[in-house]
Amino acid sequence: MQPMKSVLLPNQVQEIYATFTALKKKNYEISVPLIAKNLFDYAKHEVGFFNPGSGLNMAVTDTNTHGMAHIKKSIQIIGAGNDGQIQISPQQLDFGTITVGFSKSLSIMITNKSNCNLYVELKMQANQESTSQVEAAEIKKILDECFKFDHKKGIVNGKSKMKVNITFKPSCRFQFDTTLVCVAREKLSRDLQLKQKTGSSEVAPPQIIEKASIHIKCKGDYPLIRFTDVRNDQVSIANLWERFQMTSMNKELVHPLSSAEYNFNNSDKSNATNEELMEGLKKFVWDFGKVPIKNGSKPRKIMLTLKNIGGVPAEWRFKMPNDNEI
Repeated sequence: MQPMKSVLLPNQVQEIYATFTALKKKNYEISVPLIAKNLFDYAKHEVGFFNPGSGLNMAVTDTNTHGMAHIKKSIQIIGAGNDGQIQISPQQLDFGTITVGFSKSLSIMITNKSNCNLYVELKMQANQESTSQVEAAEIKKILDECFKFDHKKGIVNGKSKMKVNITFKPSCRFQFDTTLVCVAREKLSRDLQLKQKTGSSEVAPPQIIEKASIHIKCKGDYPLIRFTDVRNDQVSIANLWERFQMTSMNKELVHPLSSAEYNFNNSDKSNATNEELMEGLKKFVWDFGKVPIKNGSKPRKIMLTLKNIGGVPAEWRFKMPNDNEI
């Protein structure tokens, strides 16, 4: 409470605001003196001035040398400084590995152990130092895109809890070590908020009470598949591997989808023709060799083996130019 004094006229009410900030973890008990002084008006004591009741005695506790009455009171202020008022459970959240473009939701519980209402705000931060402002801005953008909260900001009442659902939807290959931080501030009353907005010097801005944090384990990845084998009962594996361009296809499969490949996979959302969608795709040749037809039209069967080498389930299909799928 800042030392202050003012004149209080008859039948006038004045509010005094006090701000308590605990600097240490301990109990506080402070006695603040309040002194009321009767303002002596010499004009009212001149001869001929009508002042009813001027002859009555005033009940005062002290009188100074000029005959001005003092009333002394004291205000007892009690408070406590403590830590650990905001708590997040569980201590760690594990989303596992999520396919890029897919999502998973988990929930946390924020507990306010204090007696006052707290305004909390949730933030995601990467546990790595940025080499430049551009990199820091890019990391923040990725975090904002990949994590969504149903209640990112809000009031947690004293001695109560609030459940928050967190959705992790990686928009790219996500491999950050992340932490969820909860920043808590004391919720001001409407009157104090109004004084703060008008710039009144009587009210200090709300201080950050504390932070609580938990570790977030998550990873965003693409489905990764590769060809590991190709066989036929008449042609050698080495020959088939070269004919079917296995090495070139495996290199292409580990790369993220290009814009042309993304548009082709989402052809139902496009008005482009099939020829236009295939224009930007890479093409590979599968050479089955010469098949003799003198003994009939017996097909040559080639068996290809695929392996999922990524951390997420993979669904694959061969899509032919005429929209037939294998």
